[in-house]
Amino acid sequence: MQQGFELTSHPIITTSIQNTWKRRLKVLGVYFLFINIFGTLIKSPLTLYYLLYGGYPMLFFYLLFTISFVIDKIFVKNAGFTSYEVIIFVLLTFIMLQAGFVTNFYFGQPILLGMSAEKSWLAILSGIFLFYLLKTKALDLTILRDGLLFMAWFNLPWYLLMLLTLNPNQFAGTLFVYCNSTKGGCQFEFDIFGFAFATIYYFIRFTRTNKIKYALFFIGFFAYIFFINQKRGTSVALLGTLGLYFLIYTSKEKIVYYSMAFILIIVTTVGMLEILRPDINDRIVDMYTSVVLVLTGQETGEASADARLRESAIAFKYFGKHTFSWFFGNGKINNDWRGGPTAELGHFYASDIGMLGVVYQFGVLGLLIGLSQYWLVFRTHRRLHKEFKKDYFYQAILFFIIFFIVRGIPTGGSFFDPGIAIASSFVAIHYFYYYIQKHPDRNYKYNPNQMLT
Repeated sequence: MQQGFELTSHPIITTSIQNTWKRRLKVLGVYFLFINIFGTLIKSPLTLYYLLYGGYPMLFFYLLFTISFVIDKIFVKNAGFTSYEVIIFVLLTFIMLQAGFVTNFYFGQPILLGMSAEKSWLAILSGIFLFYLLKTKALDLTILRDGLLFMAWFNLPWYLLMLLTLNPNQFAGTLFVYCNSTKGGCQFEFDIFGFAFATIYYFIRFTRTNKIKYALFFIGFFAYIFFINQKRGTSVALLGTLGLYFLIYTSKEKIVYYSMAFILIIVTTVGMLEILRPDINDRIVDMYTSVVLVLTGQETGEASADARLRESAIAFKYFGKHTFSWFFGNGKINNDWRGGPTAELGHFYASDIGMLGVVYQFGVLGLLIGLSQYWLVFRTHRRLHKEFKKDYFYQAILFFIIFFIVRGIPTGGSFFDPGIAIASSFVAIHYFYYYIQKHPDRNYKYNPNQMLT
């Protein structure tokens, strides 16, 4: 039985992948789709042009598509929605209503201005669009996999070229760089989610096949994130995710052998850096020392870390000022309302203080509704058959979601842009495996060549 806009199609289960030009164009299309989902071009000199001609038009497209999709489902096909689609619709509806009414109640901001302040949440509909493309066989999982890996390999040389040829200090004050004295001044704010996925995917391939090339691939992408990107939360979350997979899916002998090899590589790398670039080691030590100081509530002398302490104090101030705001949230002040959020709050960005910022803006109620996406991942994973759980790409998607959840603790993850679209899209891919299981008659391709033995 058809659902929504689904089209009839011949069975496409195959034992090999035909790398036609049509398939290559689809892989390229996936690359551009995830450029939008990851917000890659927001962190570039093209920020303004991208928002005007790419970012905002895509939000409008997602909205129009979803409206058409819902009308077709209800009034034409008279069909129901999947659990994934219901959760996305409920979450978006809650956020829009909460944004409008809470800020109206606490700050007197007009309801429509409050809702407009959260327009970036329309990006969550990118997951609905991606899920539709999979359901209708416009894309398959192998194309998504290749598109994500192509993104990592294609972007890496461009990032390295800009690192070698451009001075980031000349872009100070733009979204293209972030400036931190502890990290040696301004550094490029390149998107690294594609690299994080590639790290996880190639790590899984390596632990399952023992092929050295996959070890070199994952080490290369991880090294970029740790030594060049130098985002503490990202590095720790990624390392923890890899460690979790390693402990769950490898034998005791492998754990001992590879742990010793990893320690040896780390000691060797640190030693080489101490000889060639001791300043990198010094910055890394200072960075993680600041984390400890922040956790103990002390001043660090690092602007970004100390700002988090001040912003946390602002959040608690408004919890005390606004009754029950810890449960319903304080909402977000629109830039067009009485001087914008700075006039009311000063220097305050909810995303800077992670989960505390989520509770400040959306309340405990919003936090729980937002986490329902991950509850769906847990629920569907438990119900999946073993043959799906053994698929390389499935495991990479699952552990990327785990990485994203852990990384979201200090950053707010799926509650702030671009995490809104990233979470919904990867949860859509994950749920599609369960959708395949529920609809074997539709003969979806899920890459049988790469199942684990």
